[in-house]
Amino acid sequence: MSLRTKFMLALLLTGLAAVAMVGVLAYAGMTKRVDGIRREQAAEHFHAAVTDYLKPYGSWQASPGKQGFDAFMAVRPHPGDRPPPPQPGEDRRPPPERRGEPPFHFILADADFRVLLGAGVYRSGEPLPDAARKDARPVMVAGRIAAYVSPEGVITPSREEQQYLAAMREALWFGGSVAALLALALGVLLSRELGRSLGHLTGAVRAMHGGSLLQRVPVEGKDEVAELAVAFNAMSERLARTHEELNASHQTILAQTEQMRELSVRDALTKLHNRRHFDEQACTLFSHAARHKRPMSVVIGDIDFFKRINDQFSHATDDAVLRQIGEILRSHMRLSDLVARYGGEEFVMALPETELPQAAALCDKLRALIESFPWHQLHPELKVTISMGVCADVASGTAEAMLQKADALLYRAKETGRNRICFAA
Repeated sequence: MSLRTKFMLALLLTGLAAVAMVGVLAYAGMTKRVDGIRREQAAEHFHAAVTDYLKPYGSWQASPGKQGFDAFMAVRPHPGDRPPPPQPGEDRRPPPERRGEPPFHFILADADFRVLLGAGVYRSGEPLPDAARKDARPVMVAGRIAAYVSPEGVITPSREEQQYLAAMREALWFGGSVAALLALALGVLLSRELGRSLGHLTGAVRAMHGGSLLQRVPVEGKDEVAELAVAFNAMSERLARTHEELNASHQTILAQTEQMRELSVRDALTKLHNRRHFDEQACTLFSHAARHKRPMSVVIGDIDFFKRINDQFSHATDDAVLRQIGEILRSHMRLSDLVARYGGEEFVMALPETELPQAAALCDKLRALIESFPWHQLHPELKVTISMGVCADVASGTAEAMLQKADALLYRAKETGRNRICFAA
């Protein structure tokens, strides 16, 4: 059997399934439409009944109320009860199954939108919500509004409608069962040969999806499925080879990209971030802090008497001092903190989610660590200290403005003796 014939049988099965689906959709659509029509008819009937009930009284308050309305509705024909003209001696009362509780309950409110009948949705006497008032229909008695009828409510299918819907369901279940049996029989006939070949292909495709690109499936027969298997094997080999080449190239590009990115944002000597990266990221951190009204601190530090160190010791010693201070700063920062070499002997830090007391305490800790570091290992006469200015005034307007305030505080620390922290909120 050719693949074309097999697909024709498959299409037959699909057609049967489509018939079943159409039946289900038709049932759903019909029940929805019938329910909509019944709701419209019931709402119209309820409105007419309320109008007729209130005419003799003029208002609900003047009527016997719910008890009188229930008695009025018990003998009033329901929607659909429109019998032919009565014959002599015929009982014109509603059918027994229609007497008593009506198959629908709608919301009734007075002229001031106070609930009279809540239909199980609202309590009597409470104000009708604005959403329900929008679709409420006025009941006119003697040229004035006596009440409002809301389309919200509960509709219970009648016994005839329930029997009709039950018959529809039985017919659909019967048709669906027959279609299922037919589909099962055809599926058994088609799956033995076609299913085995396609199963190999499906398993290979799933393995490729899981990452194992090199797959081979058995080639059985000379039909279209066999040709597909041959083409699949060739494609799998080419794809696996190409993927290996692309993966190697991708790894090289990623490594080069990461290297270039690091070079672009890092200071080569201290391995801290550079000034350009700090300015960009500090603006982002400041915007987040200002928008969400969160604390943030900015710190600028400067090595004390660095020019003296430069003049007294070698250039190599200067570089070693900068590298060591960079290591101290980097090793005591959180992942969310931003620390950079700002130029020469200046270092800057942006500390998100950090109040001024915590920032000042951290800076004093860093100052003490730098002061107590064994600098004599670099040179017996070498001593290094640092001064810092701390600003936590997010109301400054920008990260640059905060940095300028921190710089002014650093200048004050230099003037008052160096090796100290000056800060202000």
